[in-house]
Amino acid sequence: VRWHPERYERTYLDWLRGLRDWNIGRQLWLGHRVPVYHCDNGHVVVSVDPPGECPECGSKNLTQDPDVLDTWFSSALWPFATLGWPDETEDLEAFYPTDVNCTAREIINLWVSRMIMTGLEFMGEVPFADVVIHCQVQAADGSRMSKSLGTGVDPRDLITKYGTDALRAWAASVAMSSQDVRFDETRVEGYRRFCNKLWNATRLVLSSPGTPPAESPGTLEAREHLEDRWILSRLSVARRDVTAGIEGFTFQDSINAAYGFAWNEFCDWYLESIKERLRAGDAAAQDVAYFCLDNLLRLLHPFMPFVTEELWSRLPGDRDYVMRADWPELLDRFVDPGAEEQFQQVMAIVEEVRGHRQAAGAPPRGGHLHLEGISGPVAGLAARLGQVELVQEMEGGVPLAIAPGRVSFPAGSGDARRQKERQRLEEDLAKMEAKLANPDFQAKAPPEVVANLNERADATREAVRRLTTGE
Repeated sequence: VRWHPERYERTYLDWLRGLRDWNIGRQLWLGHRVPVYHCDNGHVVVSVDPPGECPECGSKNLTQDPDVLDTWFSSALWPFATLGWPDETEDLEAFYPTDVNCTAREIINLWVSRMIMTGLEFMGEVPFADVVIHCQVQAADGSRMSKSLGTGVDPRDLITKYGTDALRAWAASVAMSSQDVRFDETRVEGYRRFCNKLWNATRLVLSSPGTPPAESPGTLEAREHLEDRWILSRLSVARRDVTAGIEGFTFQDSINAAYGFAWNEFCDWYLESIKERLRAGDAAAQDVAYFCLDNLLRLLHPFMPFVTEELWSRLPGDRDYVMRADWPELLDRFVDPGAEEQFQQVMAIVEEVRGHRQAAGAPPRGGHLHLEGISGPVAGLAARLGQVELVQEMEGGVPLAIAPGRVSFPAGSGDARRQKERQRLEEDLAKMEAKLANPDFQAKAPPEVVANLNERADATREAVRRLTTGE
């Protein structure tokens, strides 16, 4: 039996090595009767089958003990009793032993160990190959969730509010954490936004003009565009990481890999880089986008079955359910370290251009970019995504830190925006100064509140000064 995480194997073995007797009887109204009988002369008879007479005195007046076996005796039979044992049924032959038992750490000794014991005793082999121990989800304050104390969370309420897929994906992201986790509803909400992101990405791909590609879009390796080669390489990495996480029962690694690829790489960068090509009906862009979306839905399906099934049904071609689709094939042929390095440079340049644009208060489009020693697809793609014009020479502008080059924006392009921001800050500052000048506030407010407001006023005053001087 393999344990996940491995440290729980020691918990199991330490308990087995230090076994102690424990009470086998319980006073419950339902359970397996204790195989103990009492004769009217006070003798005790232990027998699997009801005895005809007492072996001590020959009395035929025997009464079975009213106690039942401890609950875990019954639970220990679960892996095979549910399949028809002791009869040799087809289900028993087909499904015993099973593959995985997923459970909590507090019943490793009470339940898991006993299932293994009875499996070896009655079936001759262990009941499962892997035991997966999940973490415990605590209340937001770190206490144990309790219905009586009102600290529990009803999953049905979360499903109504955020959807089944959002709750399921969140659960997968924390289930195998090395430590117990505190429940954070905002993370469930985040996965609902992720569902919306997938929906909108699929709509964008499906809305492109032209004929959708066939289910097998042909050879994708020989792609002309840098962004196509990059996303296919990143897809191969995502497929590898998602698969490794599932096979190793580190589900958080799987969902994080799929999430990161879908949101950060496929949606935020790749689809943004091919929008113009999709609008123009570029067949190459369509091929790659459909191929990535097809594989992404397969990778996400174990964690988000409903939204992926719905989106899968909207893809072109004669498709069965995604739950019946093959797991994505090995995509090692797409691995392209060169394309990944080049696109990483594109992202770094674009992010810096956007940062300078924001600092200058410039509009979201316009400006010039000059790069030294960088040309070809990197320069062109960086300029397009940064929404600036690529120029061969430039005087002035702001130097780039990430690459040799400079960026500039039209003079005065941010003046109106800075003026509006300064006006807003001046209004906020006037309210804070009026409050600080109020004697009642100074006398009644806690000192820390007054100090905090003074700090906010100073920070706002400095922001107004910087906007005024253009620093």
